Order: sequence, then structure tokens, then C-alpha cells
Amino acid sequence: MERIALCGVFDIPNYGDHLFPLIVRNELRKRGCDYEVVLFSPSDARECFVEDSHIHSLDDMERMHQEQPFRAIIVGGGEIIHWHRYQQKYSFSRDSFRDYPMDKVWIVPFMMKLKYNVPLIWNAPGIPYDYDIERQCTNFLFSNIDYISVRNTFSKEVLQRCGVPAERIHQIPDTGFALGSLAAPADLARMRGDLQLDEGKYVVFHCNRFISKEDEDAAFNALNGLHDKGYAVYLLPLAYTHGDDAKLAAIRDRSGGRFRMPESPLSLFQIIAVLSGCAMYVGTSLHGTVTASVYGRKVVSFDYQQTKKTHDLYNTLGLGDYYVTDGSQLARTVDLALKQQRPVDFTEILDAIKQHFDTIVSVLDKGECLHPNPTTQASQFSDMAFLFFTYAYECEGLRKRVKELTEALDTNLRFVEIFKGRSEYLQQENDKLQQEMTETLDYKLNNIKSRLTHRK
Repeated sequence: MERIALCGVFDIPNYGDHLFPLIVRNELRKRGCDYEVVLFSPSDARECFVEDSHIHSLDDMERMHQEQPFRAIIVGGGEIIHWHRYQQKYSFSRDSFRDYPMDKVWIVPFMMKLKYNVPLIWNAPGIPYDYDIERQCTNFLFSNIDYISVRNTFSKEVLQRCGVPAERIHQIPDTGFALGSLAAPADLARMRGDLQLDEGKYVVFHCNRFISKEDEDAAFNALNGLHDKGYAVYLLPLAYTHGDDAKLAAIRDRSGGRFRMPESPLSLFQIIAVLSGCAMYVGTSLHGTVTASVYGRKVVSFDYQQTKKTHDLYNTLGLGDYYVTDGSQLARTVDLALKQQRPVDFTEILDAIKQHFDTIVSVLDKGECLHPNPTTQASQFSDMAFLFFTYAYECEGLRKRVKELTEALDTNLRFVEIFKGRSEYLQQENDKLQQEMTETLDYKLNNIKSRLTHRK
């Protein structure tokens, strides 16, 4: 059986990222593609949320390709095309956070493309930040991807500013919207029953450790209002990697038992079951919104982190009135959604995703690169490496000079403080001397006056 490499964030517990392997496999299966989909992430792991697939380290990709070549490499989705390494919790049980090398998820596949000319496909990932001084390097990395798709307007604009021709960029809705065909409704209903959740009679809330105390208080008050209206409140961790479980557990404890949450992590399908049967989803997770809305449920985004991806999502769905960044507006917006929000028509979105996977299958069937590596690739890579090391050298020199100047400034400031203290002491001594001189002169003057008076 031929193999496809799928690269993404599958080695840490984040619900949305773990949807993509399920959806890719499902969409390929629907089109009669009998490929083995092999998962790759920065670290070797077992897939979270009970799916239990083996995640291979990206460090092993080249060796595995040499042993049995991959027909193609697919990257995404998720908000993964950036250079930053943020603190993440790597498993359900860990309490510590460490930097996650997100850049490897898309850089390593590019290097495989560069060295082996294996077809490289983007599965509608997102680009959260613009590029500046590194645009030339970025253009080189993006220029010969065989099929480029991104999930929002901002990501497309970033690519265009990096010099990628607009006609080569396919803007596709987040492929998570295709999850509606992953599970039978009866199976989802059974799972809700096992969790003791009555369809349409509960509200799901999600937040993470980045929520402020003021926003947490606002959310707590809004949830209390929903509870008073007769809705059960279910606190659902979706990104354990961001410390969701600890924060939601604190909110549960604060509620005195009125709010519920899972005692242990749910499986992906259990999470889908919970979100597909709620009366409303309120929270910060993009894929929490995606899942609930696909099943016709009401949604309110509490995007206190003000992410571009969630803002674009709600505008795309025509739900901009239910996108909130300020906790003071949350209760009012929740009440508005209960009264007025209507289900989204996903016809155009699902048609676009269908076309997207049709195109991917077409690339896979051809088994060859649409954009082979140009003969100038090695020279371009050399220029890029030169620019990188030049920037690194210059930055190191600047850091060294800044350190020297900072140390000199600190030294001078210490001298200033010493002289300032000495100056104050000398001023006090001078004042004392002046006083003594004045007193002595006054004494002598009075003494002379006394003698002159006595002689008279």
C-alpha cells in the first residue's frame, strides 16, 4: 500500500488539530483512495483523545521516505504556518509547559520537497502573523509548493505580500467543517446518553489559562444566567495543551457543583457528541464553534485573546454579531443568540471543501510534482542561508553591543549615585563650615564691639 505523510500538531492534546487526520482519511476513503496516511509531528507520540494512532517524529521522515517513498506530503490544517515557539503542555498528565517547535511542521516537509522532489500539499492551514524582514526567505519556502491552500483571507494576503502569485493560492474554509460525516447521529446520541447529557438542554463553555480574572468573572455570571434559565452548564476542556482543564475545574469548584465537567479526557467522538447536542456553545475554541455550528447549534465566541482566525471565522459564517472580545458584552450577546441566532447554511462551504479534496486527490493520482524544483533552487537556498546567517551575525553583534552599552550605563549610573551621595555629603559639610564660619565671625565681631564699647 502506498503511503502519504500527513504533518500537523498531533502530538499534543488539542481537539481541533486531531480532527484533521480523521477528516483527511475520511475524505480520501470517500473518493476511493486506498493510501496509508502516516502521521508526523515534532515528537514521537501516541495520538491523544483515545484515537491512539502512532505519531512519528518529523526527525524520522527522511529515513522512512528512503525505506519506502511517500507518494506525497500533506501539511495541515491548523494555525501552524509561523516561526514562533509557544509554551504548550505536551500531555494530559503533565503540569509543565515547554516551547513547541511549530516551524518544524512545515519546514521539514519543505526540505523533503527540496531534496527528493516529493509532491507537497497544503491542507488549508492558517498563517496568524504577517512577515517582514524574512519575506524573501518565506517566498523561497512557499514558491514551489504543489498545491497551496489556506483557510482565511488574512493568510492569503500574507502569502501575496511574500510574493506568491494570487492565482496559485486557494482560499478554502477550514476543513473541520467536513466533520459532519465522521459519525452516525445515533452513535453520537448514545454517547451523550452515556455522559448523561440531554440533547438541547445544556450549554457548553470553554476557556483556557489565558483568560483574565475580569473576563472569568463575566463568563461565570453569564453561565449563572443560563443556569437560572434552566440550562445545564457543561465545562468542556478542548485544548489541554493550554491548561483548559485546570481553569475549568476552578470554575466548576467555584460554582459549588452547579456546573459539570468530564472527570477524565473524552475521546474525539465523545467531544463531537457533546458539541453536536448542546443548546449553545460559548467559548474561545475555533473548532468548538466549527463543530457546534455544523450540527446547527447556536454559538458565541468569547475571543478574549482577539485572534484573527476566530474573527474571520465568525465573519465568514455571517455571525459577526455573536463575536465578543469584551467580557462586559458576553451576557447580552448570549441572550441575543438564544433569541435570534439561526443555523448557518453550509452548502457553499461544503462545496468548496469537496472541490479542495478533489484537487488533492488529483495531485495524488498524478504522483508527480506540479511545480518541480527549479534548477536555481540550490542557489536560492544558498542565498537564503547567507541572509539568515548574515542577520544572525548582525543581531548577535547588536546584542553584544547593547550588552556593552548597558553595562557601561549601569557603571556610570553607579558612579553618579556615588558622586551624588558624596556631593550631598560635601554640601552638608560645606553648609556646616559656612555655619561655623558665620558663628565665629559673629562671635569675633561682637567681641570687638564689646571691647570698643568698654574703652569708651
